[in-house]
Amino acid sequence: MKVVQYIVGHANIGVSMEGYNHITESVRIENEIAKLDSMAVNF
Repeated sequence: MKVVQYIVGHANIGVSMEGYNHITESVRIENEIAKLDSMAVNF
């Protein structure tokens, strides 16, 4: 979760936990990271 917090830029880990705590399987985690990567490319 600390990695997700860092990637999405949340100052408070609680925000990250609320938004991404439902991701439990590695495939789902990889999919979410891919989404974040595609968002970062669009900046």
